[in-house]
Amino acid sequence: MSPTPKSNLPSSLSRAASAYQDELQLLLDCWNGLKDREKLYLPQEAKEPPKAWSDRVKRTNFDNRFEPAIKDYAGLLSIFSLNDDVAQSILDNQDDIDLMGNDIWTFFHEADQYCLRDGWCGILVEFPPADPSINSQADLLASLRRPYLVVVDRRDILNWRYTKTNGKSTLTQVTIRECRLEPDGDFGETEAIYYRVLRPGEYQVYQIIEERSGEAQLILVEAGTTSLNEIPLVYYSVTESQFFAAKAPFLNLAKLNIEHYQKRSQLNEVLRKCNLPVPVRRGLIRTVEDLKKVPPLVIGPNSVLDIPADGDFFFAEPSGSAIAASREDLKDLEAAMDRITLDFLTSGEHQKTATEVILDSTKTSANLKGVSRRKESGVQQIFQFWVQYTGESQGGTIAVDESLLQMPLTPEQVDKLESLATQGLISQRTLLLLLQRGKVLPRQFDIDAEVQATQQQDQVLG
Repeated sequence: MSPTPKSNLPSSLSRAASAYQDELQLLLDCWNGLKDREKLYLPQEAKEPPKAWSDRVKRTNFDNRFEPAIKDYAGLLSIFSLNDDVAQSILDNQDDIDLMGNDIWTFFHEADQYCLRDGWCGILVEFPPADPSINSQADLLASLRRPYLVVVDRRDILNWRYTKTNGKSTLTQVTIRECRLEPDGDFGETEAIYYRVLRPGEYQVYQIIEERSGEAQLILVEAGTTSLNEIPLVYYSVTESQFFAAKAPFLNLAKLNIEHYQKRSQLNEVLRKCNLPVPVRRGLIRTVEDLKKVPPLVIGPNSVLDIPADGDFFFAEPSGSAIAASREDLKDLEAAMDRITLDFLTSGEHQKTATEVILDSTKTSANLKGVSRRKESGVQQIFQFWVQYTGESQGGTIAVDESLLQMPLTPEQVDKLESLATQGLISQRTLLLLLQRGKVLPRQFDIDAEVQATQQQDQVLG
């Protein structure tokens, strides 16, 4: 068997995937709390002894602000309802949508974390291999064979090809890397990497064997056909619609988190050294010969120091002027990280004037609607692939609760609404409705009941 050229190996990265590798590694490192990669982000200083470097790394904790921000927003995005048009087979399997015991909301909570962390992920609509004993839709239902969903990490989608027709992008080929644990000996395990190549109506699974000569051999280990004339992989992103092009919305937060880690390490070292005053003895050593005669310095309640008449002894302490500046720098970084997490929802910092509040509210609403619409569109595509397997007429849609993504009204906005109600420009019911939508009143607050109770009270008092 002749060696396979590198460009013909399924492990080859597309240009777009290759260009974003460093950023994806940074995002993953922050997500994992820099586990086992701390030294990469706290490199050894010039002439720093290896032991001192290792100790410095161990003394510095990574304050992970990246992962919690992603999970918080993913939790908000994953609150949605299934509309009445959702296919019955999806409703029947909503409590185990991935054959792993996860319901549809838990599944998309994980998918939302992937696409918020990395910009996008893939969602594969899988179906068990063909069964020759199934000859009808009734046989299919009786067999319990049905579609299921799989989240695919962006890092594992190595290369792709697609065509564009009337503005719509359609996949014609995609390669997914799969890591499998296989038995090794009687009790051990070993990791094996396979490459699943999907094309419309078919798939192949390859393994790459590295020869001792350094050449690579491509081995076909599995192949088959599907009942679809499309590749059932959905590009899933809530930030950008362009095919496989979304950038990570929180990349700057990850970079600031690393900078915070590095500067926190510097501050720790400054504090550590400033807390160790150095004893200084002046006047005892005047020549090189004196240096040889002087015994080691011993400091304690039972020791005596002999110093020449014109000599001196004192403790030299490093200046702490840099400590305050370092602390302020850390506070500025923390404030910047807080702003980035807030910007995802508000499209900018909180503004002060009434006009700016209105403009900010408009941008916030547009941003939130864009996020929810992209999610709804992605899920609709996934459902459509699902029903292509089951033969149902339509997959259906979901509705994301946009109000859960919104920030509460500011006190200034509440005051303005109350002023409008006092002037009679809006009704009491409208005021209550706007306060509820602005998350000032709880969602379960019964506006109609409150208005009715108020009217009855007015009648009694009147």
